[in-house]
Amino acid sequence: MVFCSRITFLSALLVVAGRSLSQDWTVYDMSNTPLPSTTVTAIVEDQVGGLWVGTDWGLCHFDGDAQWEVYQVDNSGLPWNAISALTMGDNGELWVGTVAGGLARLENGTWTVYTPDDSGFPSLGVRDLFFDHRGWLWAPTASGLTCYTGDEWRVYNDSPQSYAGAILNTGNTNSVAVRGDGLVCLGTFNGGLHYITNDNVVSYLTTFQNGFFDNTATDVLFDPVNGDRWVATPAGGMLRQQGPPGGGSWFQWNSSINFPSNAMECATMDQQRRVWAGTQTSGVVRIDVDGSFIQLASFNSDLPDDEVNAILAAADGSIWMGTVYGGLVRYRETVGLPDSFRSVSTKVRPNPVSQGFVTVTTNDPNGYWNWALLDASGREVNSGRGSGTSFPISTDGYPSGLYHLRIGQDRFVEDHKLLVF
Repeated sequence: MVFCSRITFLSALLVVAGRSLSQDWTVYDMSNTPLPSTTVTAIVEDQVGGLWVGTDWGLCHFDGDAQWEVYQVDNSGLPWNAISALTMGDNGELWVGTVAGGLARLENGTWTVYTPDDSGFPSLGVRDLFFDHRGWLWAPTASGLTCYTGDEWRVYNDSPQSYAGAILNTGNTNSVAVRGDGLVCLGTFNGGLHYITNDNVVSYLTTFQNGFFDNTATDVLFDPVNGDRWVATPAGGMLRQQGPPGGGSWFQWNSSINFPSNAMECATMDQQRRVWAGTQTSGVVRIDVDGSFIQLASFNSDLPDDEVNAILAAADGSIWMGTVYGGLVRYRETVGLPDSFRSVSTKVRPNPVSQGFVTVTTNDPNGYWNWALLDASGREVNSGRGSGTSFPISTDGYPSGLYHLRIGQDRFVEDHKLLVF
């Protein structure tokens, strides 16, 4: 195995760009590591707790403590320096998707490259990589969705030559995930959200035909417990589908409910089944199982850059974030959210509440607050604006049940579960 560099840095170095970080945040950039670029595009954990990090100028391995190894075209078998996707196989092999150099595999120090010239792989550009429960590798590209079973290359696209006659609405595919029962969820570029069942039956949702939220999906994932589908979109916010793929119910997090951003880049799920989503301009949003959410951004945390295009929930509970300008970031909830995280805060009393009103109290006497009340299905039933340290919100006339009261100021949003009886 050839290493471009093997350099030791103290992991206790917690001063970046002239400011001290709290115990929960660590930033790795070109000033304190051998990262070849501050633009981190892909992250995957290896089988011993180390981290593979893709950038727009090379690939790195970090042992999680002090040692970094850098791979580039001029010192290894890596076919292209701009990395777009990473995943690990069951045998510990690393699969690398590149922007324009094809698909590569690193196993026991040996590189193998797959391109249209020497394999059944249809494209030089890889958008995403996913291993399913059978050990099959799925790779969306601009020339179709590829499935490598180990014995054959299956290519799904929008032509009659698509595998098993399963014709997609577009061959320009972006992101993929596969559930344990074989259901494939496929995000495309401007071609709608696709489902593939039995390896050859295709259905899809589009804005034109179905009134779907967004024709493009930047990331997709499954809840391992209940099989829910989560979809990150560049203009429609974050989506979750419950129930069957055909006819299941959808919930949308977007700006209409004071969600911090409609432009989602990536998503991951942690061991508590919370979804962490990276955005184009608003940092990271954590969505809890009950639908409540909280935002981590440069204005209220030590996140160095609000454009996050890679995210990973690691086995030790850490959240790794790849930013466009700020490098690689690790966030650890050692004691919950740090005190410095919330620049503003609100309380809602009484809760539960009977018919009447609740009072919202805040810590900003000069602030103006937007609020929205949503029912259990996510439908907005009322909204308004308050100001100062205290203002009322009427609950008269609402049916008994669980509601979400979302209160926001600027880009900060707090979500309160409110029981009306």
